[in-house]
Amino acid sequence: MVAKIFALLTCLLLVGCSFLPAILYRIDVQQGNVVSEEMIEKLKPGMTKSQVLFVLGSPLIMDAFRDNRWDYVYLFREKGELIEQKRMTVFFENDILVNIENHLSFSKDPVKPKPAEASPDAEKTQSDDAEAKKAGH
Repeated sequence: MVAKIFALLTCLLLVGCSFLPAILYRIDVQQGNVVSEEMIEKLKPGMTKSQVLFVLGSPLIMDAFRDNRWDYVYLFREKGELIEQKRMTVFFENDILVNIENHLSFSKDPVKPKPAEASPDAEKTQSDDAEAKKAGH
């Protein structure tokens, strides 16, 4: 009888824990290769595999069946929810870089650039340019 009650309490305790995921702490997870715009600007068609490896680092996925393709993937999860996902694929022909597929733009909340604050001198120049265009037409 005691064993049955103990087994029942154990089952209830385990089932009760399944309702706690919203309360539990989930860490932020960054996975994959961080590829910046500066790194992409350094890539030029005609580079060798070793040069690309130096610029971008080791690819996350090197296809065993297609030696001419490297995939760089980046994922960022915040509290278990996917926030950012980026993917870039580079293609080689005879160990020379020939093509880059860039899919680095997905973001759940894209960062919006702040408008540049114009100085009084810049505003005066813009108004002078606008007046010159009106007078010219």
